[in-house]
Amino acid sequence: MVGTEVAPIDPVLPFSAARTIVPSAHGAISHTVSDPYSLERTAQHVRRDGREEVGIMLILRGSGYIEQGNNGALLQAGDITFHAWDRPGAGAGLDNFEELRLTVPRATFLEQVGNMYDFGGRKLAVSPLSGMFSAYLQTFARSIQHMSVAETGIAVEGALHLLRGVINGQEAREDGELTAEAVRSLALAHIQRRLHDPEFGPNSLAASLRVSRSRLYAAFAGGEGVAATIRDARLDRAHDRLVMMRKTGARIASIMASCGFTDPAAFSRAFRQRFGLSPRDLVAQGAG
Repeated sequence: MVGTEVAPIDPVLPFSAARTIVPSAHGAISHTVSDPYSLERTAQHVRRDGREEVGIMLILRGSGYIEQGNNGALLQAGDITFHAWDRPGAGAGLDNFEELRLTVPRATFLEQVGNMYDFGGRKLAVSPLSGMFSAYLQTFARSIQHMSVAETGIAVEGALHLLRGVINGQEAREDGELTAEAVRSLALAHIQRRLHDPEFGPNSLAASLRVSRSRLYAAFAGGEGVAATIRDARLDRAHDRLVMMRKTGARIASIMASCGFTDPAAFSRAFRQRFGLSPRDLVAQGAG
């Protein structure tokens, strides 16, 4: 993908992806279908291409995450999220992934919706209006090839007007301070990005998010805690990879390492405790 670094999450698996783009004078519609991947847009990419558009993404299928600035979120089908091209950011599709994206100039987004830096990396909560926007965007994508330039401009304006309605009334951060919910959302997205690193834990998570350990732990109060959340995310990733690969010869040791585990016995013990069977038993189910 131009302007980003893209890599398969599992290099040993076959990888395929397809994207169709329909550009116009008012914005572009793209449709992407992909096997699991991760991507990063670095500061070098930003300096190199100077892009200033805003991407408005609708997740049609699969799950993933997005991170940008002080925002981040886990994504699933039906979610709407944003990416500002003139700032670094990262994201991924964690399983078979499908996305529809409307990309508009920064000036258009600013005029119709608001400051794009408030939205990059955010996810809109599911609501009746977000469902209407999703249906509108899918209809627009099916029709854009047959629209005139004027009709496309009207359709883009309509999409952004509906989007503004979706986000209208949501509480804005007036003092720049992240709420506990925002810290948790960003942390969950960042955890997905760092699962491969065996040294990654609560301390490095707090450092990466530039928040104190107390604020990080407060954001996870009422649950199992930060360390358990990271552990369970590692186990869930390993489980998903084993299921995907068991019919083609899953390499348990390789998957274990790619999810940040270094001790096979501890990995097997934790896996059995979470899923009720060992990694080897799960692979054997597929083989049978």
